[in-house]
Amino acid sequence: MTEVATLADDASISEPGFYRCSLDRHHSQPCDGVSVTSSILRTIETETPADVWWFHMLNEDRYAPKEAVKFSEGRAMHSWVEGGEEALRRDFIILPPDAPKRPTDAQWNAAKPSPPSMKAMGFWAKIRARQESTGRDLLTHTQFEKIRDMGNALARDETATAVIGGEPEITMAWRDEETGLWILSRLDNMTFDGLLSDYKIVSAMGRPFNSRLVHRRVSDHGYFMQLALGAEGYRILTGNWPTDCALVFQMDQPPHHCITAPIGQDELYWGMCANHQAMRTFRDCMASGYWPGPGDDLTTYTFSDWQREHFEERQRTGEIPNLPTFGG
Repeated sequence: MTEVATLADDASISEPGFYRCSLDRHHSQPCDGVSVTSSILRTIETETPADVWWFHMLNEDRYAPKEAVKFSEGRAMHSWVEGGEEALRRDFIILPPDAPKRPTDAQWNAAKPSPPSMKAMGFWAKIRARQESTGRDLLTHTQFEKIRDMGNALARDETATAVIGGEPEITMAWRDEETGLWILSRLDNMTFDGLLSDYKIVSAMGRPFNSRLVHRRVSDHGYFMQLALGAEGYRILTGNWPTDCALVFQMDQPPHHCITAPIGQDELYWGMCANHQAMRTFRDCMASGYWPGPGDDLTTYTFSDWQREHFEERQRTGEIPNLPTFGG
């Protein structure tokens, strides 16, 4: 069995290896040098370096992280997969079904609050105190029921259950020889006999939940890069390339279907290439202090083939005039 070290919140990673640490610690520069995660590399590839820097903790003028403004169903599902309702109640504060609405600022500041307002403020004052003492996020009862239903549906899918049945959320850490950066990969599940996987919740937004939608998400969000980074880290730390890499997608609406999507070896190779190019870009941006954004990519607008053929056909039929070209 490969050793997995436990990293305290106030400790730093100084040696390559497998680590158990909090998700917050994983994303908050836990190494004795600058580190990058899969989300940073994928953002450089699918967006721009500026979209990394404006939310990066090393930027003193950064914006609040995008993840901080919304509830993460994914985090709750990870807890459920790890240990069911017991783990969910360990990691979250679950509100009762009859919880009063959160008081408004006016209600909190009222000189003579009404009895219903006083009851709500008493309830929420206790919730605030629990959050401050435990650091746990809130789940409404409706959110809890949704996570429970999704967990039960996931358990019924034998393929998905087998794929995500390994060690949950182990951080792999190593130094990239070319850039000198610490590289961190933290997939949702891994086994030390070579199975790597990650779990995604999908909102189909009225479209069919099928393999076509799932494969589009893999391309759009660079998830093949995420698995490729995990595969490379696994090889560096164990000496072996993983036997299987897969993503499990689950629909966020009933009946909460699951689709398992293995990632091919060619796609892992190209994902590894894209990751290393993103590492170079991050290193160069850190050195120069210049983080290009979307406005730095000056591209001339040109018609697609079908648009050009459309206008040529309209001109051929006389629907639009045949004018001299520029300079003609």
